[in-house]
Amino acid sequence: MYACQKISILAAAALLLGCGHYLVPGRFQPLEVAQQQTDVQGSSMKILDDGTVTFVQNRLEVSVRPMEDEEINRQYPAQSTNARGPADELPSNPFTYGNWTDPRTGKAPQRLSVFKITVKNYEYPKVKFDPLTVTVESANGRRYYPWGSYDVEEYFRRFPLAFNGLGYLRFDERRDIYNRARYPDDDFCFSGQEVEGYVVFSKIHDDVAEISFHIPEFGLRYNFRNEPIETIDLSFRFKRDIEKVKNIDKLAAN
Repeated sequence: MYACQKISILAAAALLLGCGHYLVPGRFQPLEVAQQQTDVQGSSMKILDDGTVTFVQNRLEVSVRPMEDEEINRQYPAQSTNARGPADELPSNPFTYGNWTDPRTGKAPQRLSVFKITVKNYEYPKVKFDPLTVTVESANGRRYYPWGSYDVEEYFRRFPLAFNGLGYLRFDERRDIYNRARYPDDDFCFSGQEVEGYVVFSKIHDDVAEISFHIPEFGLRYNFRNEPIETIDLSFRFKRDIEKVKNIDKLAAN
């Protein structure tokens, strides 16, 4: 009896060990045009070569593009490389880990999920996109909410230690980069203007293969009190391939 139990335990352990794996997600790519939202009258959806999905209604365009860490690092080259000195725990880029690599995998992990939003308004007197109302929903049931300025400050303020002046300088640099790059809160895009910026989320989990980027109540028309009298709901869909790797050496090779 004891021998049978021991064999059962060993078999279960072997089975569990055999099922272990790492997930290596690829880059998010747009779903086909036919699978994008097209139910707004007089509108269409476009997919660009760089992975941007654009909602078009006459001369109004709203574009969403998932950003890769490498692209953001190229945008901030000086802030994406390690310096030397006190409190230089990581590069100053607030969106990525820069050129820091995990010694276990030899790769830079993803810090946050970043989407670039562009609004081009040549149709209405003024329109408004509120970045704090966006949600990202995954096909496997997860939901992600955007970060605001307070979330970014709370996340990075923990890194400076005690009265470390250089650490707080780095904190201020990260906060300034974020504030310049983010899509502005509660701002109108007036006729003839183009507004763009980042919307930031916590890292989307590695097991998420398909997402929908929802923009509720995008404002098209406003009264004299700046209250919306016409809004639309927009949705942009993306997917990515996920590779399963059984050992960490193969993970580093990907």
